[in-house]
Amino acid sequence: MLQRHLTILGNDQPTLPLSLAAVRRGFAVRCLFPEVRHSSWLIGQALRRLLLRLLADSPAPRRKAVGTGGGMPLLRALLRRSLADEVLEQRTQLLSAGVTVTFSEAAFRRPGQLMLHSSQRRQPAALDYTCCVIASGVRHHLPESDLQRNILDTERLFEQAHQPPDLCVLGGDETALGVAALFSLFGSSVELTADAELPETMAELAEHAGVQIRAMATAAPFSPALQIPGNRTVLDCRRTVGFTDHLNLTSLGVETDDSGRLWCSNRLETWCQNVFGAGSVVGFTAAGFSSVSFQVDAILQQVGAAELSRSGRSQGVTG
Repeated sequence: MLQRHLTILGNDQPTLPLSLAAVRRGFAVRCLFPEVRHSSWLIGQALRRLLLRLLADSPAPRRKAVGTGGGMPLLRALLRRSLADEVLEQRTQLLSAGVTVTFSEAAFRRPGQLMLHSSQRRQPAALDYTCCVIASGVRHHLPESDLQRNILDTERLFEQAHQPPDLCVLGGDETALGVAALFSLFGSSVELTADAELPETMAELAEHAGVQIRAMATAAPFSPALQIPGNRTVLDCRRTVGFTDHLNLTSLGVETDDSGRLWCSNRLETWCQNVFGAGSVVGFTAAGFSSVSFQVDAILQQVGAAELSRSGRSQGVTG
């Protein structure tokens, strides 16, 4: 009897539940975790972990002692460590369930084959797959007009040489709230403006960290008329795009929408046979498809009905 195989690309929210459910249904599962690329969801989880640890250590004396202006190397190190902890915890759960976890920067070479680039290998390796789920997630992204106006996204903020004394955060997802809380804990005066309902737990952590949160019914996002205070650093987390530009989707004949998300059917199929989307990277979501459990069931029903292994096709990695 041929063994059924499933390859999951990325570490967004559905990766862990999809992997565990697939193992229970008799699949041999391989997860390809990127070495340096993380979904917005994973960054939010890492920030939550970090804030819970820091808030248990008396934030008021910390703000008074640390001050501002020289904390960026420490903040970068704290976030990197928290991200590593989050990834390693997922890896431990997956390995315990019998899932193979590989850390590589993966891109499609053609239908049925991925190329893996790793810091541990001099040459890329080829990986054949019979069924692949893209769960690479989304990232915050600014339009070119805002980049020219010195408005920052999360990556550019953490690349700054000095911690800003005053930070204005636009947007209210978990990453926005988490970054706002982190900078507030280490001495920045932070105000967050959101025009949507906030995730409750992270909002409470941000308020406890000293972030001033206010709601505002904004007009059009990224309006050129948006007034930016001259003495503040601005972090804009209102727009997310699919984290797909590094996947070489054109080799599959797969296109993305204007925000870099996958065009998928109402069964989460992409335009390439046996390649599916899961999580926030999916652009089209019918009613109920935002539920991770619904997505897991929809995908496994299809791959379970297909003959996932073909004779003469290897599941091994070749360098």
